[in-house]
Amino acid sequence: MASPLFELSADMRTTAEKRRRSSRPHLRSAREVVPMPDPALTTQAPDPWQDSAPLLTGMDEVGAGLLDSLDAMQRVAASAGPGPLLINASPGTGKTHLLIRRVAYLVQELGIPAAQCLVIAASGAGAARIRGELGTLLGRESSAITVAEFADFTTAAPPELGHLFVDDLPRMPMRLYKRLMEHRGPEADVTATGDPDSALGGGPAAFGAFAERFSNAHVVRLSRNHRSPAALLVAASQVIEPISRVPGRLTQPQRPALEGSGIGRYYAVDEEDEKRFVEQLTDHLAELGVAADEVAVIGPDGVSVAAAADEEYRVVCLTGMTAEAWPNTPEARRELYVALSRTRDLAYVSHTGDGSPLLTDVDQGLFSPFGMVPVTRSGPEQPRLL
Repeated sequence: MASPLFELSADMRTTAEKRRRSSRPHLRSAREVVPMPDPALTTQAPDPWQDSAPLLTGMDEVGAGLLDSLDAMQRVAASAGPGPLLINASPGTGKTHLLIRRVAYLVQELGIPAAQCLVIAASGAGAARIRGELGTLLGRESSAITVAEFADFTTAAPPELGHLFVDDLPRMPMRLYKRLMEHRGPEADVTATGDPDSALGGGPAAFGAFAERFSNAHVVRLSRNHRSPAALLVAASQVIEPISRVPGRLTQPQRPALEGSGIGRYYAVDEEDEKRFVEQLTDHLAELGVAADEVAVIGPDGVSVAAAADEEYRVVCLTGMTAEAWPNTPEARRELYVALSRTRDLAYVSHTGDGSPLLTDVDQGLFSPFGMVPVTRSGPEQPRLL
């Protein structure tokens, strides 16, 4: 093989390669200060049940009055006759709202004795809500209905009443589930609601056991979300989809698609900067008329996801969303899904550094970044002295 006419030495080849690289455009990482956008609050007092979805043909006369605030599939479930019924639906689709009206409908319209009804909720707040709304719907007759929370039966045995209604079944301890079902046959009148994807910790064992015990149960899936703006629903769906226990679940926003804004994402310099952001955000929200109990700060300086899971808020702010605190694990993914589902107006996340890897699974166009936001610029590399 003929030798080349000119052969570069090793030093000359290295210098030539450096010159070629210096003429190519390259990416440079930097950060620039972006101010916090004004919170895009939608309304002072959102009513998730106003202008509900159209009813199915022939359902307009069913349960008139008691069921007026229900959408089509909710009314189908609420007006079903006695027997095993499972309502499988994600947060914000009105499971508790439906359950309360089903109890009232069965008592008032189908003549089920109120004294034979046991309604049990996962928390004290849930039980209080059920008790109050049944009082509004049924008046003095509601006082005969037994309303309790799971914790009421930690040591005491639950009463053996003929008509059982369980709100948030996936969170029920299996010990309590077994005691409640001990004397109930496959056709027992049991209504249960729940979202398997929202079950934290030990998982939805009671939910799965219900499906096995009552294999002929009527199952209703609710798909219309009455709580959150569309951007938040999309984000929550993208977070839970890889590990969803309900494959193929579809959630449709009841609220207008363009209502509300994206998820605010604050890039903090350090933990002290993050604390200042939370203080400024809460102060600004207060100026806009958002009460302190309508804001949930979840993270190192706030409450846990589990503590916030029983409530609904106008604004949810998740702090400390670093890769260490929120790793790409099924449990962290479920916690983020649950946290995002608690807001009916706005959501914020904040972190130092690059943030949790879970945030990369969310369409980046759903975020409104501010703070020390990383930016990438392209341009020719500056020549360097050898």
